[in-house]
Amino acid sequence: MLVIRPMDRHVLEDVAMLIAREHRDARNRQPLIPDTFDDPQTSHEMLLDLLAAGFVGVVAVDDGRVFGAMCGKTIDDVGFVPAHGLAVEPNHVNPTTIVVQLFAELAPALLDDGASRFTIDHVASAPLDTALSNLGFGRTGVFARRDRRPIGTSPPVDVRIATPDDLDAIAALSHIELTYRSSPPVYAPTKPGNLAQTRALHERLFDDGALHFLASHDGDDVGLLTVEFTSPAPRLCPHGQPYIGPTATHPSVRNKGIGKALVRVVVDWAASDRHETISVDFESANPRSRPFWLGLGFQPTGHRLHRAIEVRHQRRPRPHRAND
Repeated sequence: MLVIRPMDRHVLEDVAMLIAREHRDARNRQPLIPDTFDDPQTSHEMLLDLLAAGFVGVVAVDDGRVFGAMCGKTIDDVGFVPAHGLAVEPNHVNPTTIVVQLFAELAPALLDDGASRFTIDHVASAPLDTALSNLGFGRTGVFARRDRRPIGTSPPVDVRIATPDDLDAIAALSHIELTYRSSPPVYAPTKPGNLAQTRALHERLFDDGALHFLASHDGDDVGLLTVEFTSPAPRLCPHGQPYIGPTATHPSVRNKGIGKALVRVVVDWAASDRHETISVDFESANPRSRPFWLGLGFQPTGHRLHRAIEVRHQRRPRPHRAND
């Protein structure tokens, strides 16, 4: 019989083995999923980091064997479960049963900490897709990856690597895209909320070593592609490899190949800089992003899911205690 128990250091080795097993199964279907988490030691170290950062977890055990694990933390008002804190035995006949029982045990703790909605990242795996859908989660984002093979021809566009002197142009383009994402049918929250905040975001990206590629047309900066080197989901898109962050094309030049030209230049740059792959994430509901990135050879490695909690089920945040 399946029993749910707390995730602690005594079961981390078994959980790490489960993550590695699930990960290898997923990579058999999608080779572009990073291979780092095939190694249980990597998963073990990441789980230790999660627990040290205040994440809480639960495991599903049957006859002494771990069949599922879920580890999360409330961040602002979001109960967040990262991909390296979630795994289900890939050959289990009913993964929905495992996921439902794990979430039923974990969710109240995150609700007590102020969660009003939940976000889960998971590796691209059909059993998990189905189980989480049955639990009421809907897909909101896609993580994807491609190799460094050249993209091919694209319209001739002038592309340069920007400097901090270009921050005004970068912020203006980025803010156009962020505003678009908050409109139908995407309805994504606008983050950051105004032009000054967008500029501050890109200042931080410069400070963190990100590269900004700007495309120009008739002397105006009309396209942006940002390359970062840290990943928001290391199990799905590896750290250290180029990760495409904020991108944008000015509405006046859409459908002229500006975006494709930017990606082609970045792919060529990555190959010349000896990077093996490039990653990106995009909203599932974005009618521009999905066909664009998949059409350029990016293949899904994982997904981001969302579920809101009705007000009557939400709990008040626990009062702060001096010994917390």
